[in-house]
Amino acid sequence: MRDGNEIVCRVQTDLGIETPYILCAPVLLSSEWGALIPKLHIPIHLDGVPHIIIMSQLIAIPGTQIGSVIGDASAWRDEIVAAIDLLVSGF
Repeated sequence: MRDGNEIVCRVQTDLGIETPYILCAPVLLSSEWGALIPKLHIPIHLDGVPHIIIMSQLIAIPGTQIGSVIGDASAWRDEIVAAIDLLVSGF
């Protein structure tokens, strides 16, 4: 999804209720980021271009500021959930 000109990955599931903020992680071009932290920086491809989901930089964004869907990160669901577990529980 886009947040203005930036790309974010919506991490929060659709709870079936309207919440003012949505938990997201920034998505950057691989070339714009340095060394990856295993289990916290998830490499993905959007339209064949390498990107990284930066799970260590989670942010809650107003739902009204999130733009249209430009990709699907569901193939990386297990990695995303594992990163959240690591951030919250330490494992």
